[in-house]
Amino acid sequence: MKIVTYEVGEYQVSLIGYLRDHNGKNESRNKRPCIILCPGGGYRFHSKAESDPVALYYFALGVDVFTLHYSVGEHASDFAPLLELSESVRLVRNKAQELEIDPDKIAVMGFSAGGHLAASLAVLHHNEAFMRVSGIRDGSNKPNAALLCYSVITSGTYRHEGSIERVSGGKETLKKLFSLENHVTSDCPPIFIWATQTDQSVPVQNSLLLVNALVKEKVSVEFHLFPSGFHALAMCSDECAQPRESAEQWKALSVRWLSTLFAFQMV
Repeated sequence: MKIVTYEVGEYQVSLIGYLRDHNGKNESRNKRPCIILCPGGGYRFHSKAESDPVALYYFALGVDVFTLHYSVGEHASDFAPLLELSESVRLVRNKAQELEIDPDKIAVMGFSAGGHLAASLAVLHHNEAFMRVSGIRDGSNKPNAALLCYSVITSGTYRHEGSIERVSGGKETLKKLFSLENHVTSDCPPIFIWATQTDQSVPVQNSLLLVNALVKEKVSVEFHLFPSGFHALAMCSDECAQPRESAEQWKALSVRWLSTLFAFQMV
């Protein structure tokens, strides 16, 4: 394993990559898919259960993983986290040959508020308001896929108040922009979504609103709703002090989905 660290964005937050060593026996394994991971935490902190355990799970399957420690707290507003994720996608894509990553197989993944961040790039990368801030109009920051886990999506009735307040800085214009279900277009990449019906922190309606919008725009989406499970189940293991639920199936389902989408056989 090789571990690399980059600093991105105005606040120079860390982007930490876990890269597999060069495969001298099978060159076809030296152009790998990549996941850029955004742990949750309400745009207030970064959940440890949604960081290394997730990264190492996908790494073990043959995927390179970067964990983005995006801006939180007082630095979470004014597009800072989204600009950091946008820059991270471009950085990995520009360094793809050096890193032995396939530039056309870069997925963003997030949990809860981190899911909102991943979904924001998937939905807003070509949005005029965001392009004016990012200055990127060539699509080089567009992810090839997104995996969203019990994600914050809306600033409407079913919003997660803390996440929306922090990422918008309380500005009504940004609250409207970050209500992502209202900005979906056919230019979104394929998206995998899962949630639980009994989530008391981020109501499942967040995911349902996004799924409905994606279907309306004919964007490829795979959605799994599990009947029970607390918020922040992460890998559905003791790591997050939650009982193992039927939702644990999300891991195998996501692997199958990503493997099929990227035409890459995971180990």
